[in-house]
Amino acid sequence: MTAHVQTQHPDSRGQRKAIWAGGVGNFVEWFDYGVYGFLAVTISTVFFPSGDPTAALLSTFGIFALPVITRPLGSVIFARFGDTAGRKVTLAVVLLLMSLSTAAIGAIPPYASIGVWAPILLILARIVQGFSAGGEYAGGAVLIAENSPRERRGFLVGFMPATTGLGLLAGSMFAVVLSAMLDSEQMHSWGWRIPFLIALPIGAIGLYIRFKLEETSAFKELLEQDEVARSPLSETIGTYGKSVLQVTGIAMAQTVAYYVILVYAPTFLTTHAGHSSGEALLSTSIAIAGYVITIPIAGALSDKIGRKPLMVVGGVLLLVLVFPAFATMSVAPLWVIVLVQFLTGGVALGLYTGPLVCAWVELFPARVRYSGVAIGFSLAVIVSVSSPFILTWLISLTDSNLIPPIYVALSCVVSLLALLGLKESAPAKASHDYFTEGPSQ
Repeated sequence: MTAHVQTQHPDSRGQRKAIWAGGVGNFVEWFDYGVYGFLAVTISTVFFPSGDPTAALLSTFGIFALPVITRPLGSVIFARFGDTAGRKVTLAVVLLLMSLSTAAIGAIPPYASIGVWAPILLILARIVQGFSAGGEYAGGAVLIAENSPRERRGFLVGFMPATTGLGLLAGSMFAVVLSAMLDSEQMHSWGWRIPFLIALPIGAIGLYIRFKLEETSAFKELLEQDEVARSPLSETIGTYGKSVLQVTGIAMAQTVAYYVILVYAPTFLTTHAGHSSGEALLSTSIAIAGYVITIPIAGALSDKIGRKPLMVVGGVLLLVLVFPAFATMSVAPLWVIVLVQFLTGGVALGLYTGPLVCAWVELFPARVRYSGVAIGFSLAVIVSVSSPFILTWLISLTDSNLIPPIYVALSCVVSLLALLGLKESAPAKASHDYFTEGPSQ
């Protein structure tokens, strides 16, 4: 049985509340990622024995990638909960777990105090983070989309991935301010803990916002019409399996490029290209700022000209620019590195990302929307979240700085091929609005 749900969307104030409620958990997650990525070298010395810095850094990035184990499980469980019990309560539980596990990292004693239990506790905290993250991104996107009018859906849903960049930028900037204010001994003993512990008050504010928000009209109408999916996972895989794979395919370029160009780049610039941490942060921060600004612009454009054209342009630009971006990091002056990283990670990736998340949610009807997006996206993240670990290992093995651009280029090819089979879903360009009207007959 398939729901044909015609939703009534809230006014602009309600839409703003939905954006805040949808994006706050994503901000917490990526604030942590920003801190973790920027302080990776410090964290490696706190949680692992000294003697082999490369092994310690690999271990740190290995733990960074651990959520790939539990994220798919979290996606299935929270998506089922979101499609049966509602978006609001599911996202509240997800944010609670995310905030507590992030803050827990800041409370773990160092290796020097408790030995092997330090990395074990770090692993456990990262596993819980990954589990909760499985339900966060898809749920936030669905929440915003179902509170958006069809003619502005691309623009408003674009704020969801924009909070990813904002969280990463805020985490990185917070880490560098701490590094400037504290000496090396203070940073290693207690300073690195502060940004992780901040997740508690941010999470408390986010929980308040989410509890004050009403359930989406799309889900309430499913309840009223007795159209809530009884087995969302089975229905999603059985009926919308192709759409799940499309989400995974078109997500590859975005997720891999994001992790490599914006998350891993500071480590590459400092450990392989010979730049200072300040130069690495400056270049990457400008690129992230460009990414955050470009996303809503691209989302708004996609409401008028379609999702697919912008993603094709963004994907091709990523493919073309990623090799010059990494080639210049080792030899060019700083201003050239800043410019090329901005064009690649800011403009090209922003163009691709702007309409991307909205294209995902428009592939599924309301009854399995949470499940479809969560499962498809998590499959792509399995590959991308391990990028820092894989790249660190491959570069140490091959001594080649071409590994990162090759990795990104391959993901772009996969996504561009997946885009060939994607139907245009922007209401202004598509004859059928799958999002609000259900599957065409």
